[in-house]
Amino acid sequence: MIHSVKVLNTVTALGTDVSVDSSGILNMAGVATADVYNVRNVAINTPVAPVNGVITIDYSSGTATGTYSFNINGFSKATGLPKSMIVTYTTAATTSATLQSNQIRAIVNADSDFSVVATGTATVVLTSATGFPEFTVGGALGSVNSLATTSAVTITTNITAQCGTAGVIGAGTPAILQSKYGYDANSNSMTYSDMANLTTGYYYTEVIIDWLGTGYSGSSAFKGEISTNQTVIFVRFDTAATTPSTTNYLDLLGTYGTVTALQAGYRAVLSSPATTTAAVTVTTGAIALASGAVTFATLGAQAGDYIVIGTDITKITGVTGLTAGFGTLTTAASAATFKFASWRNLPL
Repeated sequence: MIHSVKVLNTVTALGTDVSVDSSGILNMAGVATADVYNVRNVAINTPVAPVNGVITIDYSSGTATGTYSFNINGFSKATGLPKSMIVTYTTAATTSATLQSNQIRAIVNADSDFSVVATGTATVVLTSATGFPEFTVGGALGSVNSLATTSAVTITTNITAQCGTAGVIGAGTPAILQSKYGYDANSNSMTYSDMANLTTGYYYTEVIIDWLGTGYSGSSAFKGEISTNQTVIFVRFDTAATTPSTTNYLDLLGTYGTVTALQAGYRAVLSSPATTTAAVTVTTGAIALASGAVTFATLGAQAGDYIVIGTDITKITGVTGLTAGFGTLTTAASAATFKFASWRNLPL
């Protein structure tokens, strides 16, 4: 059962939006709390930009007179249900490739509800509609699916099909997420109301936290009821599903982030020393702290923790002194203030 939904269009520094305190209480973006030992699963669904699949139909020029047929399996744009089209056309030995293409394109495009459109000149270029990246073109001799690129495949005599651009099912847009959860501003005004804050033009990472809750019925506290709950948090990513641009996004969902740690079974606590700097030496991965009072000892740093210098992230592999250690980053990072992420076993 979905207990609560939260949209984070901005992210608080140091991962405090989703964090575990020292007593083992998990704060879920301010809309729910739970004992962390009651968390059963953490799913992180990163956004994916949709890509329309493209299959090109080609045929031998000067095809002998005859009737040719192949099928396209797609979807109804109105209902989302599977929908098939049989393309049948007649050609003569003198029929040019362009005239054949004209016949096929006219047949396909006559159905405006079909999830495939046809363009082209001497060949037919079939492209899936946005939101319906998958379709199949097949005939008596073979078939081609739009979700994987292929070389030319003979689908029927004298006709080949080739997927040149693989379709990709999109994820993480406001429209996709609202459709997934059946959100409607009028009928979902309580539990799902925050979904109205999803911003058009952006992609979102979907975080789903499953946790057990205890409620009480009747007049006695001994009448306990265990419920399985979900808290869903949408964290704004960027406008192209490529690189997160939301400030502090990585504090939650980067390799060192609090949600990433929770999914892995750890409690991440982030801090940002004000004056001490950190640098990484190229090739060796050596980490050096300087210009302040903070040391690896005062941080309580150990192997498995993270140092974040601007966009450079290194996972500590060893501490060799108060201000010296080693990490996984082996490219140079100039001395600058940094974030420290302590990863520890969850307090149970």
